[in-house]
Amino acid sequence: MTGRTTRSRATAAAAALTGCALLLAGCGIKRTGVIESGHAATVKVPGSKNAATLYFVSKDGDRVVPVPFSIGTDYMLAPVPLLRILLDGPTGPASAAGLTTALPKVSASGADSERVAVSKYQPDKGITVSVPFPVAGLSDLARKQLVCTFGVSAVRDTVTPVAIQGTDTTLPATDCNPRR
Repeated sequence: MTGRTTRSRATAAAAALTGCALLLAGCGIKRTGVIESGHAATVKVPGSKNAATLYFVSKDGDRVVPVPFSIGTDYMLAPVPLLRILLDGPTGPASAAGLTTALPKVSASGADSERVAVSKYQPDKGITVSVPFPVAGLSDLARKQLVCTFGVSAVRDTVTPVAIQGTDTTLPATDCNPRR
């Protein structure tokens, strides 16, 4: 019985050493660095092909989340009304789900209402969203709300950079990245 036990132990030890040798060898796989692969994937939001996507602040207040918005299957919402809807904040199911806005409230009438504008899309520059309040001190979430809503919804089938122009300054154009 001692010979059998010794052989079993020797076989087990050989198997363990072989396994360790394979792990140390790495099976010929070499280490690589990070590979850049371009823009993040896009997701099709349910709704008609003309549905806009508004971005509101999550219930936890830590990120922006997309909310589809449509006025019908045959109509695409123009950029200025889209901006006014975004500035009004979430309503209906979005509000009931606890979504909020990080953007300041803007009066629907008067001088503030007239300073709400969205520039014409330029392929090399994107678009500029003009709002009637200072933008230098906007929170990261407020900037993401504007950039993502217009970067995704202002021009059909195009993700475009968005600059934000306020009463104090113009923030440079950036792409939508809700997780950054």
